Amino acid sequence: ADGHVYFNVRAFKSYGKPSGQSIDKMQEAVRIDQDSHKKDPLDFALWKKSGENEPSWDSPWSKGRPGWHIECSCMSMKHLKTQTLDIHAGGRDLIFPHHENEIAQSEALTGKPFAKYWIHHGLLTINNQKMAKSLGNFITIADALEKYSPDQLKMFFLSSHYASAVDFSEEKMVESKKQLQRIEILLQKVEKIAAGEKNEMQEAPEFVKNFKDSFIESMDDDFNTAKGLGVIFEFVNELNKYIDSEKESSQYAAVVGCAGNKLKMICQEIFGIFIEDNKNKEVSNEVESLLAQRMEARQSKDYGASDQLRDELKAIGILVEDGLDGQTWRRA
Repeated sequence: ADGHVYFNVRAFKSYGKPSGQSIDKMQEAVRIDQDSHKKDPLDFALWKKSGENEPSWDSPWSKGRPGWHIECSCMSMKHLKTQTLDIHAGGRDLIFPHHENEIAQSEALTGKPFAKYWIHHGLLTINNQKMAKSLGNFITIADALEKYSPDQLKMFFLSSHYASAVDFSEEKMVESKKQLQRIEILLQKVEKIAAGEKNEMQEAPEFVKNFKDSFIESMDDDFNTAKGLGVIFEFVNELNKYIDSEKESSQYAAVVGCAGNKLKMICQEIFGIFIEDNKNKEVSNEVESLLAQRMEARQSKDYGASDQLRDELKAIGILVEDGLDGQTWRRA
């Protein structure tokens, strides 16, 4: 039509399947289109004729440019070298019309499914407002990492299902930090109890046996990370109870060590938290030295030096607490 090329939506029988809407329902929702070249408001451009001084390329129809939707189909097929993607992701706001149109044009060309699986994630708001530069509430990942740790950000996002809308707030970041500390404090207890333990666990308690399967089951529910975290924190509670009540068991250290390893493996390998890089290892060496000095100071009743070392540790983000089991620490 006058140098433009449009896709006839009504000729593609499964149009509307991704969004679960009928064509008539979508036509009610579509904005009024002033493009007089279209036969139907739902039709979309495969090729747009360029106006004066606009970027253009030669084609059999006109000097012009690809439509918005065709760009994505072409790039993915060319660079991923396949006509059927394994996973296609995007925001829920792109289901209609963008992903509907990607599917229609791609499958009309190839006769094959465009993607095996679609993952549509919820949108991010901040203090219940849309994040936008115009509102002055726009935060980049780099900005967030100036204030929060990578693990804190990961925990924040893991706490919601990927398809849900997520609201970013200081209160939620504080809660993410507390959740991390619950796991971190437990892992420190485990390390202390299981240090040097060489005996293998003979019989695992039920909560240890069931942990991995329960976690996998929750993650198999459409990557439900929030449900997976629920399983982790239930396990944290059970392991804390075991640590407090089973000290006389001959398997005590072996069970605690095995349970801690399972917890650490899932946190690190699946959720990517509590992974120490080289920088953190260097910090850990410094922390270990200061903690050892402080323990010596307390044992010799040099409380002035002990307090000074506690302040030094706090300055580098390590909080020290003294209890019945001796000195423990956690990241601030």
